Amino acid sequence: MERRLLDATERLMRDGASFTELSVDRLSTEAGISRASFYIYFEDKGHLLRRMAGQVFADLADSADRWWRVAGRRDPDDVRAAMDGILATYRRHQPVLVALNEMAAYDPLVGATYRNLLTAITGRATRVIENGQADGAIRRELAAATTASALTWMVERTCQQDLPGAPASHDAELAATLAEIVWNTLYLGPLPPG
Repeated sequence: MERRLLDATERLMRDGASFTELSVDRLSTEAGISRASFYIYFEDKGHLLRRMAGQVFADLADSADRWWRVAGRRDPDDVRAAMDGILATYRRHQPVLVALNEMAAYDPLVGATYRNLLTAITGRATRVIENGQADGAIRRELAAATTASALTWMVERTCQQDLPGAPASHDAELAATLAEIVWNTLYLGPLPPG
């Protein structure tokens, strides 16, 4: 049900509708469910958005995991693959992420959900940094949690600000730039040419 509503919401928003303009009736019709069914599963559109956010952030974390799960290899291609995946995931779910960012400003529950999801990603990145520091691959003078938070929010804000107005052809350059920044922030050697 959530996946159907996520897909329907993204389709409608890609066609130009803003999340705040979308009625429950329109979302339900697009997803092929009744309005009554919508309310069986969700309190309101904010609840739907919070649940969709969990799915989208799970996809983003899966993309980041392309690096995280093999970070001990110290391979810059893993960082590049993660950034490529994050940008592709952001691009695929851009309408929901834009709506989430907008609603977070005035819906306290959506704002808390957004922060909690990014905090969870920051926690995973912190563990990667700590493990890399323990084995000598990542600079030990870095405060792991602070660095993870800064890098996580840098990627999130960059995607929120740059991707909505940029063509998909911009993504490869942006992913390479983000990979370069992450690599040079964390690792002891320069990023080899890719």
